[in-house]
Amino acid sequence: MLGDHAEQDVAFELCPIEGSQGTFKILQYSLLYADNHILAGSNPDSQWLVQAFDMLTKHYPITLGHRVQLPDKNIIVVSQDDRMKQRVYQHAENLSVAEFDEIKYHRNLWPPALDQLLSEKTANIDCLTSAVITRLKNGYLITLSVSHIVADAAGVAVLLHQWASLAKQLFPGGSNSHGNIMPKLPVDFDHSGYWKKLKSYPSNSHPYVDHVQGQDFGNLDDIQTKLASYYKTGTLEDKEALSMRVLCVSAADIANIAKQFNPASATSPLHGVQILYALLWQRYVMAALGVCSTARNYEAPTFLNLLHNTRSLVSSPDYVGNGVSTAYVSSTITEIIETPVIELAHKIKPFINSVTPGAAVHMAEAICDTESMFAVKAVYICSTAASHMTISNASRMPFYDIDFGLGKPEAVIWGSRPTEGMSSWLPNKDGGVVINFGIKDDIYNALKRDRGLNDFVSFVN
Repeated sequence: MLGDHAEQDVAFELCPIEGSQGTFKILQYSLLYADNHILAGSNPDSQWLVQAFDMLTKHYPITLGHRVQLPDKNIIVVSQDDRMKQRVYQHAENLSVAEFDEIKYHRNLWPPALDQLLSEKTANIDCLTSAVITRLKNGYLITLSVSHIVADAAGVAVLLHQWASLAKQLFPGGSNSHGNIMPKLPVDFDHSGYWKKLKSYPSNSHPYVDHVQGQDFGNLDDIQTKLASYYKTGTLEDKEALSMRVLCVSAADIANIAKQFNPASATSPLHGVQILYALLWQRYVMAALGVCSTARNYEAPTFLNLLHNTRSLVSSPDYVGNGVSTAYVSSTITEIIETPVIELAHKIKPFINSVTPGAAVHMAEAICDTESMFAVKAVYICSTAASHMTISNASRMPFYDIDFGLGKPEAVIWGSRPTEGMSSWLPNKDGGVVINFGIKDDIYNALKRDRGLNDFVSFVN
């Protein structure tokens, strides 16, 4: 018996990497599709999508769960409960795909009913998985919302691909309307061998861990309450609301960044995206400094947090759960301002798509401890002086290969709530990147005036 839940409920104790409790955050991705079958009158409804989603969630029971807190355990438990409300919602809007494509990054211009429905999905921290299928005049907007304790971005991509695989088999008029279920993948993967390997290295001190553990955040229960409130409402009482801004960098501009910043004599030139990490970090810190109304300590540390997909380090990389590790690049404000972009990029490079063993061990040990975990989050969310930046780069994930029977998507749209300094990178249709950035309005406006950045970046909203 789990509290007031029925005995037949199935409980899952979720343990992402090294036993972390996960997060309250909901990851939401929307894929925009044109459908010529609608115009031809051969596809009157979207039941094949609903049926495929039902098959998907039954295939992974944990996606049907919801969050419960056991009084005698300081862990998150997920319980399957057939009494929970429906998980897939159908909606309709009198917009064409082209009309929606024009406003896709301007959430304030979305139809109010759709905006409200999708906002509810990102605020519902109890329902671990839900979908919204929006019928447009000549296409669909297919949205999947998943709690981060079930999956990270790569895990959500796995779920989307498998949902699409099922839907394509069920697509009306398709070659196989009774396709076989795909092999079930693990909801999480045993990372014990990976962590055992890392722990063979010395647990060196790490500047970010030292910085966090040196802070006095007050009552940690209050911090947990603040964080839960933040993820549900998107705001904190003592902080101004953030906006989710969108920056687009075309494939051509990424190539131009590489050409302009790499020295002509470079034997191993950096990729434009690697340089873009440094360029955006530097300009963000400078913009935040420029709008700050209080005196700043120029020797204070600022951090670039790189979220890594560590699936390449385990033997079975395709699984639904979490495979994220974090690496923090430390610098002072003075160093950020004075260091040339290409030198800053070379400083960041060793941390990209790699896990520094000593730092990873020290960080893992800190995050496993409940107090340190909340303190880590507090630096990014509850600190009024934060000028740190996080990059979660999913721009190389094959979102544009996800085919529900409608062909390739016209656009992939990020819908999660903003966190200050957090940037989530997705692929653009032309091979560039779309950067979804949680940022204050005054800092964003300062970035737009920065000629060192806007030569390469389009500020969309």
